[in-house]
Amino acid sequence: MKRFLLVFTLIPYALLGKTGPDFDDYFINKTMRIDYYFTGIKNECRISLDRVIEEPHWTGSMNNLIDTLNFGNHLVEVYDNESNTLIFSKGFSSLFQEWQTTDEAAQGLYRTFSASVLIPYPKKPIKLIHFSRNKKNEFVSEFETIIDPASRFVKRDKPQFDYKLKACLKNGSPNKKVDILILPEGYTKREMRKFRKDVKHFTDVLFAAPPFNEYKDRFNVWYLEVPSEESGIDDPRKGVFVKSAFELTYNSFDSDRYILAFDNKRIRDIAAGAPYDQLYFLVNSPKYGGGGIYNLFSICYSHSDKEETSWWPDYVFVHEFGHAFGGLGDEYYTSDVAYNEFYPLDTEPWEPNITPNATKNTLKWKQFVEPETPIPTPWEKELFDKIPYKNNNDRRELLQNQKYWGKVGAFEGSGYSSKGLYRPFLDCRMFSKSLVDFCPVCRDAIIRVIKFHTE
Repeated sequence: MKRFLLVFTLIPYALLGKTGPDFDDYFINKTMRIDYYFTGIKNECRISLDRVIEEPHWTGSMNNLIDTLNFGNHLVEVYDNESNTLIFSKGFSSLFQEWQTTDEAAQGLYRTFSASVLIPYPKKPIKLIHFSRNKKNEFVSEFETIIDPASRFVKRDKPQFDYKLKACLKNGSPNKKVDILILPEGYTKREMRKFRKDVKHFTDVLFAAPPFNEYKDRFNVWYLEVPSEESGIDDPRKGVFVKSAFELTYNSFDSDRYILAFDNKRIRDIAAGAPYDQLYFLVNSPKYGGGGIYNLFSICYSHSDKEETSWWPDYVFVHEFGHAFGGLGDEYYTSDVAYNEFYPLDTEPWEPNITPNATKNTLKWKQFVEPETPIPTPWEKELFDKIPYKNNNDRRELLQNQKYWGKVGAFEGSGYSSKGLYRPFLDCRMFSKSLVDFCPVCRDAIIRVIKFHTE
């Protein structure tokens, strides 16, 4: 029987001024990795436990153990089994949830996806409950299990891979910083020098973008030099298949530019030797592409062979991190995607920058709206839609000439839908292919996530 997540579970810790119990009361400084499988089709999901693994040091926050952000399509709650005390929770999204919105899932073809949840290593048996959002965006429990940390069935092998860990940016203890781990995909051993240069370049790009530039001292950036046998990655539409380290591929979910990673356990096994809150793959390819899923991973292609598009990877790198770290949704609506009803118009999305609600008093970012700004906010959308996508300068010029340019409002056209969904700003890093900054609503969401990890 499914049951709904109850809000009152968060109240006791809110009264303490922090989001969780004292770390040492329930945990030791290690990581418990819980691997499980999603199996199903559209509107159907079964979850099965795969394995439980003990990994070295816990590198997440030791202070904020209960997730209060309300981001992600899934949520895990961890309870001390004896006292039934909520001791840890975390929101995230998954490949399976995205796949459920594709034609393949709607046609009834069952598929299975591996997923992992990392929690601090408990001292005593725990009860883990996995929730997913239903059509009304409410969390409903789908899976529950008891895990004994002393069980002989917990795998305690040392990490099987021993790639050298290096730091590109180091500002302090991983428990008090946001740790980004950058992994190379499609870089051969001879191309590792290029990978190191790319890591430095994109780290500089990220921390030149507001609000990351203001909070740079709250981040560490690490990388592992994991060579591929062959250069590049799979590109199925061109009949290209290569032996890369993590088997990333273009044409994920049948979208040519969409790059995803499907071998979850191999990724986690390799990453186990490093501290990380966020995984980021750099793909050694000149073909436009990337991907980002909240609290799973970000992916960005490394370079463009054309001078006029040389800045595109810089745009993609920050944009995809907006998804995976900030929980931000895509605000564009004129590009083809593989999804069906990704954002139902009768449901408020959990993403902080997309809404079907154009009522001023209940708009979820109403605190950013000036009194004189009308909701919904008018703009020359029909004229904008007539400008070819490739004419980026003309599109941006039109936006800048709008009456409410620079104002937070509710502008129609967002979340892959031309009608019925609204974004908070005329232009944003989540809206257009450009180096424009994040809008005030997106910046606020990112800052909240940074502070949750580091305060």
